[in-house]
Amino acid sequence: MKKFLRTAISLTMVAAMVLATGCGARGGSEAAEGETIELKLAHIYSTNSNEDKYFNEFKNRVEAETDGAVTISIYPNSQLGSEAETMQQVVMGTVDIAFGEGSSWANAVNKPELGVFGLPYLCSDLDGQAAIMREMVIQEGTDMMVPTGIRPLFSFSGSIRHAILATEPIYTLDDCKGVKMRVPEVTLFVDTWKNLGSNPTTTPWGDVYTAISQGVVDGAEVDACTIVDSNLQEVTKYYSKTGHISTINIAAINEEKWQSIPAEYQDIILKVGAEVQEEQVEARKVADNEAVAVMEAAGVVVNELDAGEYDKMVAAQKPMYDQYANDYGLGDMIAKLQEVGAPK
Repeated sequence: MKKFLRTAISLTMVAAMVLATGCGARGGSEAAEGETIELKLAHIYSTNSNEDKYFNEFKNRVEAETDGAVTISIYPNSQLGSEAETMQQVVMGTVDIAFGEGSSWANAVNKPELGVFGLPYLCSDLDGQAAIMREMVIQEGTDMMVPTGIRPLFSFSGSIRHAILATEPIYTLDDCKGVKMRVPEVTLFVDTWKNLGSNPTTTPWGDVYTAISQGVVDGAEVDACTIVDSNLQEVTKYYSKTGHISTINIAAINEEKWQSIPAEYQDIILKVGAEVQEEQVEARKVADNEAVAVMEAAGVVVNELDAGEYDKMVAAQKPMYDQYANDYGLGDMIAKLQEVGAPK
């Protein structure tokens, strides 16, 4: 039944995209008889990562369903460059498909409004994130990205970011006040924690373990799997489920390359991408639960926010929402993202 539902969702998603984008989504040329279409896909993740596993699922299924007419070569572990570099290569057409969060694509194609998919408090759990990915990211992202020369194909979950702390847990908005929180050197993350009243610090990720253990920062905000991968449970005491940012990574293809692919193969690529997207989120749920169990076994106390506090944290981000609404006209989209991502 689950497989049937995933397939139905995927086919619905593909059909909606075709209708929304008109002939642009099916404008591929006819390949010469016997010609093989070769796609290069580059990403920064290791070969034992969740992401690489599902990129290979995508590759194998596309190749099987096209009877080898489309082949995909995967270059993991930053073989072809950093995330930003591979995105630029897709824009230039030297790499066909690259992968990254919306704000990273925003920088790559100079379209800041793509950061809307990574705004804080769009959803608080992976079910809400999956709904946003399924119902909005590719559909809305197509309209935003295709004019820049790239086209979204599918997205993967980078999970939901929470707070891991060595000092005190976060139960309320007031508990965020004055906390020295390590954040990435990204304006959106810095502003999120400033709006919560914290003191965000852009410590390099490789230094976070030491920074927490020495008290340079009180904690970090990141997903559960990354916490355990970095052994932060060894130097922290509290895992507070703030659910402040949902990380959605988008796989996008060079639009000129896309238009060279026959329509029948475009449909297969989109269908397989939608199927693999659903499976990757389910796998991420399992991995997150396992990571939380590792933290608890190490003595880390896991806590939820007090009732009503999540809504207060959402309200604290109004300046950021207003900026995207006023500068890019995305007020309605933000409201829809929050509606789609709300707990069901």
